[in-house]
Amino acid sequence: MTGAATHVKGLNGLRALAVVLVFLSHKAHVDAIDAGKLGVWLFFLISGYLIIGELHRSRVRIEQRGARRDAVVYVFFMKRALRIFPVYYLLLIALTIAHASFYQRDVNLGLVWHYAFLSNLWIGVVHDGWAGTVSHFWSLAVEQQFYLVAPFVLVFTRASRHFALCVAVVVASAIAHLALMRDGASEPLVYALSPWNFAMIALGGTAAMTGAPAREPSPLASGLVLLGGLAGIAAFAVLRADFVGSPVSPVPAVLDVGLAMSLYAVFLWIVHRQDSALVAALDMRMLAYLGTISYGFYLFHNLIPSRLGVDPALYDRLDVPPLVQEALPVAMQFALAVLLAHLSWQLLEKRMLEWKKPAEAAIRSRLPASAAAGPT
Repeated sequence: MTGAATHVKGLNGLRALAVVLVFLSHKAHVDAIDAGKLGVWLFFLISGYLIIGELHRSRVRIEQRGARRDAVVYVFFMKRALRIFPVYYLLLIALTIAHASFYQRDVNLGLVWHYAFLSNLWIGVVHDGWAGTVSHFWSLAVEQQFYLVAPFVLVFTRASRHFALCVAVVVASAIAHLALMRDGASEPLVYALSPWNFAMIALGGTAAMTGAPAREPSPLASGLVLLGGLAGIAAFAVLRADFVGSPVSPVPAVLDVGLAMSLYAVFLWIVHRQDSALVAALDMRMLAYLGTISYGFYLFHNLIPSRLGVDPALYDRLDVPPLVQEALPVAMQFALAVLLAHLSWQLLEKRMLEWKKPAEAAIRSRLPASAAAGPT
């Protein structure tokens, strides 16, 4: 459970798949399954895998007197701030100015709540509904709330207890999710504010602390595990979609747990089978780059007007087939989201991340490991 940090292939490809699923949900209005939920849950798994894994390894170093707790916490928040805040708050400032002038003037966007990373509380309880084109910020709020708590819990808890702690979060969240469904909580509340969102992050953490099997399974057994996980995702996603808008029932919560565990099984397979053809496909250059710029893509995509590229009269004059007429606006909106994300990455995000190593070095030089003292 304490392996050293290594580069994990395929994660950027998974991020790309996640943002494509979210995009299809918001822009192509895929309703056979909840593609948006699958995409967001995949993001949560990846975040848990990376962040909890990092904090777990940091705690191991602390116990070995190789790091200080205060330095670890400072470095963690510095990294998160550089990665998340610049583009997010610039976008919010721009939205605030635009909303005051012309943009969705008739919609209460709850921008103050988004500034405080409380979008999920705003959507699930205060507003009790989806807040215009900024509704997707709820998942960023979940992650930020996790970031505020995780370092203090994990850095100040012995590494040997981390796995059990994550499992406890998953079990408690499943019970709470079931209770919300049973009690008839509103769909926005369940979607944005259920503790099950944090359970997905905790599941990612368990993947980071679960070593590869001592004996590599046969290709047949490995393939069956992957196919079983993919079949579970498909089956639970379709069954869950049948319960949208249905009367109060605990069944959707059970299906959510089944869907999450199937997604987790495939994720675990990918991080432990780094030499597989699937991982190689996920690491293809274009897919990996979309994953690299996925944060900007996620921020911007829902703000692109849904009418962009919609012109039935023009398409009819040009004899454009109906199927192409439907696909063209989605393709144009996707291309614009990619362009905006690319510019955000190249002009801002990438430059901000260049400060991470110098800032980390400065923190560690001021708080050297040799000065660590007191109980750990």
